[in-house]
Amino acid sequence: MKPKVAQGIVILTLCGVWAGLAQAAGSWVATAPAVQVVMSERPAMSAVLLPPSPELAQGQVMGRVNWQYQPLAGREVYAWLCHMGGCVPLPGSRGQTEALAGMPADTPLYFQFSLQERGQRAATLQGLQVIVNHHNL
Repeated sequence: MKPKVAQGIVILTLCGVWAGLAQAAGSWVATAPAVQVVMSERPAMSAVLLPPSPELAQGQVMGRVNWQYQPLAGREVYAWLCHMGGCVPLPGSRGQTEALAGMPADTPLYFQFSLQERGQRAATLQGLQVIVNHHNL
């Protein structure tokens, strides 16, 4: 094989590998409407958070998941990021977790909130958002 032909094949192969890696990772963002939390004994759930298009995360698995929500000042709540199989406790109103790593990237997620104390005034939480980073296995 001629050196220029071999060099061209190597370049095309590397470009193909690079393109495959670029398609192997990505992220999706979803938001949910505000949630009013009124009880400590009965958690309030957000709307389901899904990829904007099913094909976006199909065949991929989750990596790091970032979350955020905006509580009213002085209103403390317990918070979880959930899927049909369970929930991950959230230590604050924003952060990231790898507790969902390895799950299918198109798994529906939702927030769950409850008041920390009985008799506490209701809290409305806004700005509910997740950013799900995903990749091939």
